[in-house]
Amino acid sequence: MEPIDLFFELPLDRWPIFENKSLSRSKLVFGYDMKPQLDMFNTDGMGQGLRDPVSAAVEMRLNDSERARLAGLLKATSFDVYSVRAALSEVLSDTEMAQIKIPEKDQALLQTYLTNYSRGLLAALLVGTDMTVTSRASLSDIMQSEARGAVLHNILDISKKLGIKPNDIVTYIGKLSEIILAISYYQKVYDAFAPQQRELLMFVKKLHDEPGVGAQFPGLKQDAHNVMTKGRNSLVYLKAYFDQFKKVENFFATITPEKFKALSDAVEMQYRALGRLVCFWQIRIDQWQRKFSVGKGERREGTVQQRYKFFKETIDVNLDKIDESLEVIRLAELNI
Repeated sequence: MEPIDLFFELPLDRWPIFENKSLSRSKLVFGYDMKPQLDMFNTDGMGQGLRDPVSAAVEMRLNDSERARLAGLLKATSFDVYSVRAALSEVLSDTEMAQIKIPEKDQALLQTYLTNYSRGLLAALLVGTDMTVTSRASLSDIMQSEARGAVLHNILDISKKLGIKPNDIVTYIGKLSEIILAISYYQKVYDAFAPQQRELLMFVKKLHDEPGVGAQFPGLKQDAHNVMTKGRNSLVYLKAYFDQFKKVENFFATITPEKFKALSDAVEMQYRALGRLVCFWQIRIDQWQRKFSVGKGERREGTVQQRYKFFKETIDVNLDKIDESLEVIRLAELNI
């Protein structure tokens, strides 16, 4: 998985956020309890040089601006690019915010998702033009194209339908564009990590089904069943969410100001739950792969005792941390 797609760690030099050299050479990482810690050594592995971020900030004598930025990041529920943007939106300038984005090569991978999700919106904007979207071009780019005149005419029609001033409709469309791109990105990451999570759950199931394991480790059967249930629910709810979001293609056919606000407000809450769920399981997948992977997709088996110890210390811990996020995604109603 690409480093940008790891939600549980954030090298603080990924984007130009901090000037303090000691801080920028460090990284924030989430532990099993989903609390962020500062890795001062910035080495591979989650147990290297971890510090309490607040205490470390005092020792480094950060200025007020950098303290505010660090405090914002500590409130993030995951360290994906969109959660970082949201966490820092009130403390960064527009220029700085513009730099916090997915790299160009990674954005290109979103094309399939972006096209599927945005087709309805693009159709409404491009009526009467001969434009087609053949790249991941943002909706704001369309506004700078040679079809600007026709697009502006369409915007006037849309603004009447929405009851929104034409000058404000571009802001609405820009925000919807950001929502679509964010959900596209989350689905790309989900599609990559879902097979790995299924493998992790099979690891748990094999331990659960091991002959005599219930007598050797009392309580293991129930604990493993609980992990498998929450893991399966995470995958099922996330898939159902992305399937539901495909309906955004038809959104502009029945759009109203109320529906737009409802969609915007809903996704503002849901992206945090999406990021948290992915982050939670990525932590466990990462540690499992470090412990049992021998390369080229092969895993070493390990003894029952080794697998049980790993299960209790790494997988079956702090499961309650995703209960709220699971419920948010299970009940997600986009009303598109």
